[in-house]
Order: sequence, then structure tokens, then C-alpha cells
Amino acid sequence: MKKKILENFLRSGLSILLNLNFLSSVFVSYINPESYFFGEKLIGANATIYLLAGGIAGIIIVFFLFKKKSMGIILSLLFFGYFFIEGLMTNLSLGFGFDTSPFPKVGLSLSIILLVIERMVH
Repeated sequence: MKKKILENFLRSGLSILLNLNFLSSVFVSYINPESYFFGEKLIGANATIYLLAGGIAGIIIVFFLFKKKSMGIILSLLFFGYFFIEGLMTNLSLGFGFDTSPFPKVGLSLSIILLVIERMVH
């Protein structure tokens, strides 16, 4: 019972993070379409496509988190893992060191915790 409540809480947290990711990518692509892809600066249409693709992928993962739970957890782990590594590589190539955004760190941590809890239950 308590594990189910914790699972639902973590799924909801991941859902909130993924929805915020979508909203922020829409705002950034509309206001100032620029982004980095492994250290390479993207501007204009390329940045808009990259940002919106990441945001839409996050929304699709939210669907899987609640409908096909195991697949959603794995996809969220891959999603946040990708953005963590991509942010780390960009910061290293631009000379900012190992300091990355807390957003993918939190999402990656929640995904790992949820995966461990789900595997312990089943």
C-alpha cells in the first residue's frame, strides 16, 4: 500500500517535470529560438525543432508513465539521462565545467528511484 502511494507520488513528480519541460521548450522556442546540442549552438528553425521535439517527447512519456508504467519509467530514465549527458557535454565544451542544470538531475534521480521501487514490488 505504502509503495503504491510512493510510486504514484514519484510518477506525479516526473509528470510535473516533463510538463514543465514542455512548457519551457514552447516558451523558449517562441521567444528566443536558440539551444545547444552537445556544444553546438542551434538557432532559428533548427533550435525550434530541437526544443519542440524534446518537449513533445516529454509529453508522450507522461502518457506512458500512467498507461504503460514500466515502459514509461524506462523512457523517462532515458529522457532525463540524455538531457543530463547533453547538458554536461555542452557545459564541458563551452568551458563551464561539470555544473549542470538541476532539472535533469532531479528527473534522473526520480526515475531511478521509481525504477528501483517498481522492481522491488514486482
